[in-house]
Amino acid sequence: MTAARATALPDSESAAGDERLREILHALDEDFLAGLGWDWERRVITWPRQHPVIGLSDCPVPGCPLAITVSTRPVCAGCLVRWRRSSLPLEEFLLVPKRTSRGVGQDPCVVADCGRPRVTVAGRLCQSHLVQHASNGFRALSLEEFLEHPSVVGHAAFGPCQVAACYLEAVSSHNPYCKSHLKRLFQARTASGFDEAHWRRTDKAICTTRECSLRGLPDRLVAELLYGLSVRTREGFKARPECLRPLYDRLRTHQVQQLQEVTDPPADGYSREQVTMIRAWQRALRLLNMTPEAERVKDVWDMAVFGLSGRLSFAPVLQEPLREAMKLWVYDDLPRRRNKNAVAHARAVIAAVGMLSESLRVQRPDRGAVAAAWGRSDIVAFTNRMGYFTSNGRISPARRLNFTRFVRRVLLRFRALGLTAPGQLLEGMPADFVISPEDIPDEPEDTEAGRDLPEEVMRELCAHLDELEAMSSIEVRVATELLIDTGRRPDEINTLALNCLEQDADGSDVLVYDNHKAYRLGRRLPIGAATAATIRRQQQRVRDRFPNADQSRLRLLPRPKANPEGTKPLSDISSQHRAWVDSLPDLLVPVSGAHTDTSVTHLVPFGKARIFPYAYRHCYAQRHADAGVPVDVLKELMDHRLIKTTMGYYRVGEERRREAVDRVTSLQFDRHGNRVWRTAKSLLDSEHVRRAIGEVATPYGVCREPSNVAAGGHACPLRFRCLGCAHFSTDVSYLPDLQAHLADLLRSRERLMSAFEADDWARTQAMPSQEEIRRVRRLIERVRTDLDDLTPEDRAQIEQAVTLVRRSRTVGLGMPRVRQPVPDVRPTRTPT
Repeated sequence: MTAARATALPDSESAAGDERLREILHALDEDFLAGLGWDWERRVITWPRQHPVIGLSDCPVPGCPLAITVSTRPVCAGCLVRWRRSSLPLEEFLLVPKRTSRGVGQDPCVVADCGRPRVTVAGRLCQSHLVQHASNGFRALSLEEFLEHPSVVGHAAFGPCQVAACYLEAVSSHNPYCKSHLKRLFQARTASGFDEAHWRRTDKAICTTRECSLRGLPDRLVAELLYGLSVRTREGFKARPECLRPLYDRLRTHQVQQLQEVTDPPADGYSREQVTMIRAWQRALRLLNMTPEAERVKDVWDMAVFGLSGRLSFAPVLQEPLREAMKLWVYDDLPRRRNKNAVAHARAVIAAVGMLSESLRVQRPDRGAVAAAWGRSDIVAFTNRMGYFTSNGRISPARRLNFTRFVRRVLLRFRALGLTAPGQLLEGMPADFVISPEDIPDEPEDTEAGRDLPEEVMRELCAHLDELEAMSSIEVRVATELLIDTGRRPDEINTLALNCLEQDADGSDVLVYDNHKAYRLGRRLPIGAATAATIRRQQQRVRDRFPNADQSRLRLLPRPKANPEGTKPLSDISSQHRAWVDSLPDLLVPVSGAHTDTSVTHLVPFGKARIFPYAYRHCYAQRHADAGVPVDVLKELMDHRLIKTTMGYYRVGEERRREAVDRVTSLQFDRHGNRVWRTAKSLLDSEHVRRAIGEVATPYGVCREPSNVAAGGHACPLRFRCLGCAHFSTDVSYLPDLQAHLADLLRSRERLMSAFEADDWARTQAMPSQEEIRRVRRLIERVRTDLDDLTPEDRAQIEQAVTLVRRSRTVGLGMPRVRQPVPDVRPTRTPT
């Protein structure tokens, strides 16, 4: 708003003497005020008919002057009641005109130059002219003739209604009130102790369905309410007149001067919707003309000033020099954090330095107030304190490691920022007051790896996605599907652009997304056809919802509410996802029995606390790792800079392979088909090591011949006639290979016995022997027989173990190996 507009206030002295009022007036959007029909003299908000957020359409019933204030209703509130009482369908009801309408508002008398209001909205004459028209001299005249009569002249207005909130004209000289307030006055006078002056200041306004009166409120409060409404509207939140009118009346009744005086809205009888708006307006006013430079000196920062959300408190840092230094560190570090986790990271670092601050307060006689007195002994005390807290369970090992790293980085950064120089905050801080690499605790095992979800759990989750859609929205369901299929971070999926799907030169689908964490934009991820189909269906939904919007600004997953233009992305879905997971029945997963008998399994409920959106990223990494995807390729799929980061997202496989090997050992056979282990027992640690270094994989089992093992499988004197070697053994995991080998032997024998031109010696040497065919058949029959003897539950567990063992198997034949396909969790998923 311009300065000229600000001086249009009726009371210019209030604006001249209030700097904050002038700031708010200059911040007001003049176009927004014009859309509301705002005038500083009248001070009445009129809701427009056409507006993407606060527009109110007219009631379609013929003759109804009201507006539809609830977008989900087909007609206004009054006509809705009449329609429900009738037996007519809506199409027929909309053709029936509304017979009577009392109406709300006031129109002037139709007599020329008459400033008095009509008796009724539907009427055309004021009270004086209505009496004159009914007199003997004019009774016979029609209204048109009466208006043209020379003795019919206009009367001066009685002036405005004396109720502060009312903008109507008075209808009487001895009672300076409008018709509606005159009736209210007669009723109010019956109460004992009635104060007419107070009633004038606090009584409600008479407004139509589109109007809200701000009359009777202080200039400062009016400006604040207009600014708050404009900001709220700009953010896409709808404000209803039937919510704002009682809010303004309550502020008028309580004689509120500034919005900040409303400190506890629920206790004052405000509705939940009104409380939300008041707090949003107060926040908008608090941020008005606020700058990061002004906020940085406070002990509690409003992070909206920095383009983030939430608040950041430096209260955990007790010593003033250290606290002020931390403010400088955070102020310097924030620009390096390009995602929404910047505030959480800053809180974690402040908490870590707060632990150091508490240690200084407890250990030092000066309570750590003098930076020059800090030293190595304080660092030792801090690290011991962290170790003690870890031992008693107050903090986890991972938190201890992170906090120690944070403190190390902060102390080094203090020196880089020059805070230890003479005259600075930490002047004289000793050089030995630093966390050395030796002070960093060991990395906890499996801090990240192992957070993937079992395949049984993933299939159950995919089977219940319809329930997620019913509980939340289609956008939340699609976001969850994309998290499962692509392994991206939640914020990378939520902020996808509408045109995020492209195709490579070969026609394969590619997802284009932004890696906000590392600020790597326009990343490309190959995706499957099912995932691409999900995206295309969602794209069509968005186009149907926003047909006239600029598609280059649309989001694939737009926020369902307060998003009229479709440019606001879906917010965090953690709460909806948690509610959905908690509503599901127990998710059962198989576990091995106790002691050494791994063939005995039972089903136990899987902990639902381990199911959260980010876990799908670990599942994505683990699926590809199990399928044999090389770690350098997986690094690119995960969009990591370092392989070490990628390896933290999945279990390397030894633990999983070990468990699987323990299961398949119960079905291990020698070359004659005899069981090697007749009881299912876990292998000892030494046996696992022996199997790792004392055998080599062959196409149909394993070879333990020392010279061949030393040569990596390339020094077999039998030329891969493994089934005739005493060093050969096989197990149930090789059953498909044995079946394929038998089919190949039979096929080769038939071809050689047919009219295949070759010398006799070559044909004889290449011909598969009957003994080899018989031995392979016997092995297959023995494996099948033992499998058939298992219970269905044990057989299912053996099949799962076989699948895992086969995925991680490498056959050392110097031949190309085909990687196992990535397991698909989509078969049970219904299309969105």
